[in-house]
Amino acid sequence: MKLRGFEGELILCAVFIGAGAFWVAVAAGMPLWEGFAPASGFLPLLYGVLLTVLAVAATLADVLGRGEAGEARAPVRRPATVLLALAAGVAGIETAGFFASMALAMLFLFRVAERLPIVGSVAAAMGVSAGLTLVFRSWLGVPLPAGPWGF
Repeated sequence: MKLRGFEGELILCAVFIGAGAFWVAVAAGMPLWEGFAPASGFLPLLYGVLLTVLAVAATLADVLGRGEAGEARAPVRRPATVLLALAAGVAGIETAGFFASMALAMLFLFRVAERLPIVGSVAAAMGVSAGLTLVFRSWLGVPLPAGPWGF
């Protein structure tokens, strides 16, 4: 089993295991249940346990899944593209507004990252942005930035 060249991945797994253990430790000192509803420590405990279990599973998959020859690393182009689109979408919310910023970010993801046809990409980006705007602005009452176009 060759682990050389994968130290960074193992360190990242260890960081996530540590973060999950920290959440569990903090949540253990908080009330978990009050009457008929969860208390303030319930979700941190749940998230800490989930993070720890998933990080341990990722570590085991990383260690046990390595062949002797060492498989080629997965390309980072698509995840980097998605991260770039999300960062640009979030950065543009205050200037362009929530609807326009999310629509452009999703259009970029559908067209560039997923290579879908332009008509379907535009329709899906507009539909999802309109749905998100409707849910957050109208139903949940979240004051979203409108941008220069007023929507």
